[in-house]
Amino acid sequence: MAIFFIAYPAAGAEQADADQAPIARLCQAGASVQQTRMAQLCSQWQSAKTTDKASWAASIRALDDRLKAFDDALPPRDLAEAVAEAEAEVVTPSTPAPEPEPAASSDRLQTPPAEAPHSLKPDFTGGEKPAVPARDLPALGRYIEETCRFDEQLWCRLQPRNSFKSVAFPDAVPGEPFYRRASDAIRAFNGGVFDGRRLYFFGGGHAASYQNSVYALDLQNLLWERLYDPDPLDDGGAFLKAAFDIPLDKKCFFPKEGKAPAAGHTWGSPLLLDGLFHLWISAWGCDDYGTASDAYVHAIFDIERREWIARRPVKDLSLNVSAASPIDGRAFLFSIHRDPALFEIDLKTDAITRKSTRLKHNFGKHGIAILVGNSIVLVNQDEIHAIPVTKDAIGDAIHMGTLPATVEDDDALRYVKGRFILWAGGENLYQSADLKNWKTYGDGSGPRHLKSLFNKFFPVPALDVLIGISNEDEIWLARIPDDGNTFSHDLPEGFRCSDYIAGKECGNLQAMLAEGGSVTLPKGIYAQCAIINKPLTLDGNGSILQDTPCRSKAALILNADAEISHLTCRNIAVNDGNGACIRQQTAHLSVDDVTFENAQSGILTDPKAQSLTVKNSLFQNLGGDCRIKCGRAHGIYFAAKGGTITILNSRFLKARHQAI
Repeated sequence: MAIFFIAYPAAGAEQADADQAPIARLCQAGASVQQTRMAQLCSQWQSAKTTDKASWAASIRALDDRLKAFDDALPPRDLAEAVAEAEAEVVTPSTPAPEPEPAASSDRLQTPPAEAPHSLKPDFTGGEKPAVPARDLPALGRYIEETCRFDEQLWCRLQPRNSFKSVAFPDAVPGEPFYRRASDAIRAFNGGVFDGRRLYFFGGGHAASYQNSVYALDLQNLLWERLYDPDPLDDGGAFLKAAFDIPLDKKCFFPKEGKAPAAGHTWGSPLLLDGLFHLWISAWGCDDYGTASDAYVHAIFDIERREWIARRPVKDLSLNVSAASPIDGRAFLFSIHRDPALFEIDLKTDAITRKSTRLKHNFGKHGIAILVGNSIVLVNQDEIHAIPVTKDAIGDAIHMGTLPATVEDDDALRYVKGRFILWAGGENLYQSADLKNWKTYGDGSGPRHLKSLFNKFFPVPALDVLIGISNEDEIWLARIPDDGNTFSHDLPEGFRCSDYIAGKECGNLQAMLAEGGSVTLPKGIYAQCAIINKPLTLDGNGSILQDTPCRSKAALILNADAEISHLTCRNIAVNDGNGACIRQQTAHLSVDDVTFENAQSGILTDPKAQSLTVKNSLFQNLGGDCRIKCGRAHGIYFAAKGGTITILNSRFLKARHQAI
């Protein structure tokens, strides 16, 4: 159990005495001081003059902020012993500190860490692990040579020689309430793995397929395969009832065969280690639609034998993200609910071998974790952390940087040739050596707004390409040019920059608009978005904003009054189907000579809007995506209560998906 010190700023002598009371009680209790530095501070606080106690309390509070999540499984120690040990360390620093006693809990390693967690630093030397082997892929090599033009463009769409439908299991199995498309094994909130030859997929659950088939795309011959025929769902709910006490009337059926799971969401959990496909599965389909989302099962598929070899319930953990461990036969799992934690488990027994609660944030279901060098690199929403791990210790989560502002949280990350490559399902790729500074690659040749990535994005070493997949119809190859090389594209006439031409990118749009005032953009094609917090008069000068929403909302989010003119905005889409070119979150907006096209919405306002004026503008091919929800053909959605909207000399053409 760790000490949690609470101290507040003093407002005077009497207030200071009162504010020190919590620390006095804790220190005098003499319980559970684990860190020698904390013991030193506590000792100094105890002996300090009254006028100095607030300063020591502030130091205690600052240190406590870093140690709040310290592992509470460590054995308690006596305060006096800890203080004496700390003072001895200060006097004789060359004397080695005594080794801590091993924790008695059976779910922890019995060998104490060899180095203090805070001393570990991220080191990406050695690359991503496990590494993808370089294998001979003749059919893919011929396809690239005959079809792709990587000397001219970044992307190339891959068309397998057969269709996924041709190998999909065609019917419902006994116990399945209704037949869903087999391709939900790829689409429905599921990750995948790659062994250098085949990409492997499994999943479904919730309202998707319940079948436990395993599918693969073989890049050696460019053929889809079904590796495992689905089992009947014939156990009457017995497995989930016995493992998690889910009522039988929920009808969450599994196969009677004792080692095979039913299909569920796998999120970012799949791992391929030593020929075994590991998945941590949840969100089981129950009844006709319902779900049992908190029941997690570790399932293992043997790639060579093509059979399920284990299914084991995982109790009291919510695990949607996993990463390899530097110790063979183990893996790291991230808990995503209220108490963020990192667990290392033995893959043969599921026993917890190590645990760290020194994580600063809860992690979402769209998180990514990869082992690179000595560190787990973790992407959670737009934040990137690295957690150093060795065979002896787990370090603290160190903030490394943030994702580019144009990237949503449905994305994929890999480490290739000493650089991180990020893909968010669109036509841009992002490269960084340090996770802080990102270089954008894009030329308009790639995919648009693909979702459900869950890190299904892998290097193909033998052919120097990356392969990314969202669903069975959207499979893409990319080759980033070597540093210093660019594609030989010319700017459109009159344009000064384009984010889709390497070496000719536009400046930072957010920085240009951040201070408000009167701004004329350099005429360019911007794959960027911006959030406006100060009154702005923007002359787009014929520029184009495309493909990139901020905060899953819009290309321009207005938190201050604005006048916008001479601009085109296109291709804006977000996960909920409600993306807009402009989100008016302020009182007054005027647009003049603005084209809104090929987006989910043109202008979307919220209730605080008081006036919207539209002049000489064009709204075309706007509306919802029926794959998400039909019936959102909003050129303008004016949600103001009591406000005024004025439209002059403007056209609204080709609305799409107006109703169902």
